[in-house]
Amino acid sequence: MNNTDKTYILKIILVIIIFLSLNVFSAQVFKTAQLDLTNDKMYTISNVTKRVLLDIEEPIKLKFYKSEAVNSIPGLSAYANRVKEFLQNYSRLSRGKIVLDLYQPEQFSVEEDQAVGFGIQSIPISGSGEVIYFGLAGTNSTDDEDIIPIFRPDRERFLEYDLTKLIYNLSKPEKVVVSVISSLPIAADPQKNYEPWVVYKQATQFFDLRTIGGNIREIDEDIDILLIIQPDDLSETTKYAIDQFILRGGKMLAFVDPHIETKKRNNRENKKESIKSHGLHDLFNSWGVDVDFNSIIGDKNLAQRVTALSGGRRVVTSYLPWLSIDKRGLHSEDVITSEIERVNVASAGFIKLFDNSNLTLDPLVFSSKATQIIEADKVINNPNPVQMLSDFKKTSSNLPIAARVSGVFKTSFENGPPNRTDQVNDTKPDPKLIEKHLSISKDRTSIIIVADSDMLADQIWLRSGGELAIPTAQNNDLFINMLDNLSGSIGLMSLRGRGLSNRPFILVQNIQKESELKYRTKERELLKNLEDTERKISSLRREDKGKFMLSPSQKKMIEDFRLDIIKIRSQLRTVQHDLQKDIDNIHTQLKIINIGLIPGIIGIVAIIIFLFRQIKYRNRILNFQNKVSIGKK
Repeated sequence: MNNTDKTYILKIILVIIIFLSLNVFSAQVFKTAQLDLTNDKMYTISNVTKRVLLDIEEPIKLKFYKSEAVNSIPGLSAYANRVKEFLQNYSRLSRGKIVLDLYQPEQFSVEEDQAVGFGIQSIPISGSGEVIYFGLAGTNSTDDEDIIPIFRPDRERFLEYDLTKLIYNLSKPEKVVVSVISSLPIAADPQKNYEPWVVYKQATQFFDLRTIGGNIREIDEDIDILLIIQPDDLSETTKYAIDQFILRGGKMLAFVDPHIETKKRNNRENKKESIKSHGLHDLFNSWGVDVDFNSIIGDKNLAQRVTALSGGRRVVTSYLPWLSIDKRGLHSEDVITSEIERVNVASAGFIKLFDNSNLTLDPLVFSSKATQIIEADKVINNPNPVQMLSDFKKTSSNLPIAARVSGVFKTSFENGPPNRTDQVNDTKPDPKLIEKHLSISKDRTSIIIVADSDMLADQIWLRSGGELAIPTAQNNDLFINMLDNLSGSIGLMSLRGRGLSNRPFILVQNIQKESELKYRTKERELLKNLEDTERKISSLRREDKGKFMLSPSQKKMIEDFRLDIIKIRSQLRTVQHDLQKDIDNIHTQLKIINIGLIPGIIGIVAIIIFLFRQIKYRNRILNFQNKVSIGKK
């Protein structure tokens, strides 16, 4: 072995040593480093979540319950790994404030008892009673609990939102305080013996609701959300209090309406009053939000069926202003509406931004493509459902009925606080309010506007069923979701749905479908021929029923038919085999490309580069040797 060969061997050994050393070094130094190359950044934790994790003051314990059998369920194992990685990253980023425990509960075990005790739901996977668990329980230092009963695959795109919301709730366990300003009897309806509406009653289970009214000078600091429902005329002082509450980062859920159907049923007030009476109109306009209180949405696709008079007789027809909105009009990618199936509204308006507005509008609930803008007077004054439907003409599409409006808000009171009306001698603005006056919001904030207040009333979404009321829509769930979404930080509201971990090969699926279509067509033809042949045999046997013997020609015909059946069945097996063979070939080709071709190409390129460098190296040595030889001569 000459010196050159020894040098090559030493180089190879040195490269291997360096490679192994780099792997060991990187495994230790960069073990928490991540590179997310997925299309939707599925494994990247947002800055919003990082801020929530860094704000945790007291320790939080997370107990992740995942049965071992989850790993063997197609489509669920990848999701389970993603959940685990997210939780581990949450724990790491929290700087020790989140303690993560992993459990694999087996049936009749202590871990199963713990999971059931927290409320983690079992998932049956067989008829024999075998179940699995795939959920999360969290506790804080004051023993508050919050859970995700099941990590459902259909909510995978909201995984980060659900996890961060759970952490946020445990880090701030106090009930969110909601102040209610309403002209409608949501908290005590005289028509219901002063019982609250169902949506209000359910909201009290999750939020601290406080009704306020009169001339409001300032919104208290401990108020988290303002719930404003079709307010009567608001004083300038109250408008200013609302304006400053929003500018200092407060959240608002407002229900406003061009025509209040439920109020009309409860009393016979001036029908035009509902259009102009509330005081939010001026605030909306100055913020850059346009809610048209003179127009009502009519929707041919989503209209509810009602009984109306036409020509002196009762007919069932579509009433354009009353909508039963299904998935076509619900934002599928927003956490508020993603799991809502149906919402009922009555005589709703629509929301848009002025052209010069610097805010952003995210529609949550909207009309279909077959929308007409109807003058409010036509709905308020003796509406004719049959005539409305006959006169329908599409003028718009997908108009927002409920929307989240976000951004930096500017005050509606450029000159500062309004004059006081509660003082006789001194009507000048309150000096304390002047001192605290904000002209622009401190940071981005968010409000939700719904251009229909009737949707909260029981009769709009509940049908009386004796002692029990039967929901016909999920208006209550939408209401709770809106309050829940606003109860988090502005960042939590900005979290959107991500991609899915189960990402099928679309091209492969399309090839499979084309191949299957080709063979299934042939299969159907053969099956039809088989049925026809069997029918002919049955027909011959029926004709000869009662005869002792078949004629030779009939025997031959039946024998021929039987041979045809054998032949057709053979062809069917061939077709089915060819279909499976095509699918297997596709998978084999993919494996060859991934396992063999791509590494092979890389290897060939590496060999070519290596040979090229060796040639250059040998040429340099030869040139050097030639120069030395010439020098000696």
